[in-house]
Amino acid sequence: MLQALEDEYRHLIDQWKQARTDGGVPTRESFDPMALRGLVARVHLLEFDGPEKLIYRLSGTHEQARLGEDPKGDDYLTLIDPDARDYLVRNMHRILFHPAALVFTTQEIHADGSRTPTRFIALPLRDTRRGRDQVIALVSEKGPKQHLQATFPVPLSHPWHDEVIAIEAVELGSGVPDIPIYKRESA
Repeated sequence: MLQALEDEYRHLIDQWKQARTDGGVPTRESFDPMALRGLVARVHLLEFDGPEKLIYRLSGTHEQARLGEDPKGDDYLTLIDPDARDYLVRNMHRILFHPAALVFTTQEIHADGSRTPTRFIALPLRDTRRGRDQVIALVSEKGPKQHLQATFPVPLSHPWHDEVIAIEAVELGSGVPDIPIYKRESA
């Protein structure tokens, strides 16, 4: 799958691989998001807070503008559809810290009923100073907003919600765990 990834994703993976030591997960301290040059505006840094919470810590300016808010402090796992949330609670940490990357294909559903097709890659980081596992994600919009019927309601507390279409693991040199990919079942 690595060959099929966008150039910007390969650039993030290259930066991630340069920061790692001993083939493991790089530390947050050794990974400099500013090395992503023009991509940093589309980056999110999230942090695991137990097995069922993935909290936004930082979001690039493009992402804040696109989402209509700064999601800092919000739990990503509460902003996605229930089936994807269940899959990620069971598998996300285990896949990422194998280590492997995850590529998400989503429909971002906005409060006005519009959708934006998106895709993002997530890579693991370890914050050894604070003893936390983190995720760096790079988002790319895959098309313009479309006005379609949402399959579930957008939470009133946020102007958007993600409907996850697929989640696939990307091999980073250590193989991928034997966990099936996620593919949303048609309604």
